[in-house]
Amino acid sequence: MRRSLEIGSLVSSPAWSRSKNGQNVRDTVAATPLDRIHAGTACPYLAPVPYRGKRCEPAYVKEISETVAQVKGCSLEALGAATCKTASEFFPKLK
Repeated sequence: MRRSLEIGSLVSSPAWSRSKNGQNVRDTVAATPLDRIHAGTACPYLAPVPYRGKRCEPAYVKEISETVAQVKGCSLEALGAATCKTASEFFPKLK
């Protein structure tokens, strides 16, 4: 994670951040600055809890975002604002 931040990349919070064995991922999320987090899915694989065993869908990013917001101690709305701002800066063609 530190190396990714050093080279200017974002840190993604994957679906397994919601699993009982995902503590190391949650620890990484906790240590990552809010403005460097990307919440996404690994569609079509690795669906988050409670969808394990099913095809992963982009719509499941909400569940991943809820976990990230909880770990970061912020509201889902604050996380959404931060990740939208980060995405528009990291991917300038989105503007």
